[in-house]
Amino acid sequence: GGPFLFDAFCAADIFYAPVVSRFLTYGIPVPGFAGAYMQAVWEHDWMAEWIAEAESEDWVIEQYEQPLAG
Repeated sequence: GGPFLFDAFCAADIFYAPVVSRFLTYGIPVPGFAGAYMQAVWEHDWMAEWIAEAESEDWVIEQYEQPLAG
């Protein structure tokens, strides 16, 4: 099989893409099999396009840019 949830990249992987992003950017440790899956999603062309589009946004919602208290 392939590296994705149902072998080939599909809607299920798209659904989990934001979770993958959070786990990777926050440095949350995961078991090896999950890390391999997350890396495959992270390296997919659609993920790269999504990240590039997000990085190119120039607007900010200030209330969400502040660190959480506590």
